[in-house]
Amino acid sequence: MRRMMTRHVPWLLAALMMLAAPAGAASVCSDCHGMPPIDAPYRNITTGGFKGSHRTHQPAGVVAANCAICHTGSGSYGMDHMNGKVDMSSNINNSPVAALYSKGVFFNQTSNPVMGSCANVNCHFERTTPVWAGAPLTVPASCSTCHGLPPADGSHPSLAGAGKKHGDYYGTGATSCIKCHPDHTAEAKPFAHASSAGNRGLILRFTASPNTGGTYSKTANLGYPAYLPSQTPAANRNGTCTATYCHSDGAGGAAKTTPTWGGTLPADCTGCHGGNSATSAPILTGLHPQHVNESALLGTNFDCARCHSTTVGVGNDRALTTPANHVNGSKTISFVGGGTYDVTAKTCTATLCHSSGKTAAPQPAAPSWAGAALGCNGCHGTSNAFGTPDYANGGAGAALANSHAKHVSVAADCALCHVNTTTTGTAIKAGSALHTNGAIDVSLNTTDTRVGTTATWTAATKTCANVYCHGATLTGGTTKSPVWGATLTGCGTCHGFPPATSVHTGKVATDCIGCHPHVNATGTGFTDATKHINGAIDASGGHAVPYYTHPVPAPATGQCGGCHANASATAPYPAGTAPNYTAPDCRSCHVAKGPYGVSDCSSCHGAAGATGVNLGRPTGTTFPNIAGQHGKGDHRVACSTCHGTYGTGRTDGTHGPGNHTPSTVTTRATRVNVTLPTWNPTTRTCGTACNYNHGSKTWY
Repeated sequence: MRRMMTRHVPWLLAALMMLAAPAGAASVCSDCHGMPPIDAPYRNITTGGFKGSHRTHQPAGVVAANCAICHTGSGSYGMDHMNGKVDMSSNINNSPVAALYSKGVFFNQTSNPVMGSCANVNCHFERTTPVWAGAPLTVPASCSTCHGLPPADGSHPSLAGAGKKHGDYYGTGATSCIKCHPDHTAEAKPFAHASSAGNRGLILRFTASPNTGGTYSKTANLGYPAYLPSQTPAANRNGTCTATYCHSDGAGGAAKTTPTWGGTLPADCTGCHGGNSATSAPILTGLHPQHVNESALLGTNFDCARCHSTTVGVGNDRALTTPANHVNGSKTISFVGGGTYDVTAKTCTATLCHSSGKTAAPQPAAPSWAGAALGCNGCHGTSNAFGTPDYANGGAGAALANSHAKHVSVAADCALCHVNTTTTGTAIKAGSALHTNGAIDVSLNTTDTRVGTTATWTAATKTCANVYCHGATLTGGTTKSPVWGATLTGCGTCHGFPPATSVHTGKVATDCIGCHPHVNATGTGFTDATKHINGAIDASGGHAVPYYTHPVPAPATGQCGGCHANASATAPYPAGTAPNYTAPDCRSCHVAKGPYGVSDCSSCHGAAGATGVNLGRPTGTTFPNIAGQHGKGDHRVACSTCHGTYGTGRTDGTHGPGNHTPSTVTTRATRVNVTLPTWNPTTRTCGTACNYNHGSKTWY
């Protein structure tokens, strides 16, 4: 704050000649008018007082030299100055610009004088002063007599412009001045700093809370007379502040932008400590990045108001709502949703964002602001690597019901029931606001076969329904809509035990391992639980895929249909294909018709409905039904004519049901089992063995 300059020019000793002096001549100043002169509303011959403002302009121990500031030569006045005139200095207080009293350098004394004022005087900051002998100035109302309250230049507190931030924080009254200047309002003579003009410069210091120090770059322009308007334009006094708390990153470091007096800073928080994730310079101190700029893990970034709700706006964390809580020398922590912060230990307690997810459950250790980043198990499920909630199960449907241990074997399993919160189990889904929102959000992933497209969750009863993992696609089952927290026992809760399908007819628990090798020998548990409730029925023990080693004849229709139900959407294995709806793997080889109960060649070769010598005769263009030369009229004979006893099928691994492995043209020529002695499997020719003597004919 600029020093307030002296406001009043002495009015000299009105009507000195009229004083009632004691016998003999006056010998000292106080004999006539007091030293300094006594201020009175009228000429008081008893006290010697007269109109003026001398007392408010002079120190308590005034000497004659003090009078010379306004009355040239008064320091050596003799008796002859009592000449009925008042002599004024032609440059009051030795101001840089000639400072004059409005009545001139001398004027006649009178008992009822008309008072004047001064102009350009340094002690009034070169402003025109109030009328001499006016009402005494008061603080803080009269501060504006010499300079604005606050001054209107630079970044002095204001309601708009470069000083608005200072005005918002410290107000625009006299109390704002003490942030950078001495508190003159608390001094015995509040305006003494003005009358000291010419003896010192402006006093600038950064010692008021929250500052404990700092420097200013243009201190030379704060010295006398440089600070006066006539000597230095206000803009030339605009320097920069360094090492002040009020313009720092809030953690002991420098501000992001060096503040310039009279300049402007970014409208958001990036000028000092950095802002939220949407700003040009997100805050980097402490663990702020993990909270306000970590959407890859959090799904969405936290607002600053999440932890500073009484300082910045909730929903608009760039808007400062309570300046008193900002730049106050302390960290004002106030959590949305409750919680406390220990400023000594730097730990959070009972916050929504660092809780087990249920208020009644045991809570995790208080996270430290100086600690390492946390994973899922930093808040819930602290006893396991995935963060699977591990509090004791309170029972079916209870407040602390907990069936997580039965449902989670890998982190990704979390997404089965919380797909709108996470898709990986290790990070929150991008854009999701369901994490740390104070609610338990169950959203079943109906696109996953382990859940099923018709699955539903009823929060009120904590119940699942129509879920694949509890037998929605299977027959039987006693508890297909389980309550969370319930204890289920036995395979029969989800499906019949054994399942109520024809292929399971007559089976008992110990038979399960015969088709399902991941089931234990007793049929009551698993040797490989990953193959249970995995979206597929793992029945590799029943037959290999493709089924190349089935017995002869092929199984009856009912046996295949137990798993491959004809055109059934609920069949545990895919339904067979038209026209015979046999097992899909079978039809990859049995291209002519289904193999059910067939002991001849007609399911792999020939045309539907063929009989006699045409039964099983190849008619197609692809293996295993390539016609080749079979279609020639002279070859319409029994298969055994060329293939001997093989024409009715073989079980010795060379043809028929015992030889279903797909083959190439070369291996096929060997496996056709032609018994003609002239057959050459390499050239695929039969020589001249036939009665028709057509020569050596290439078969394919």
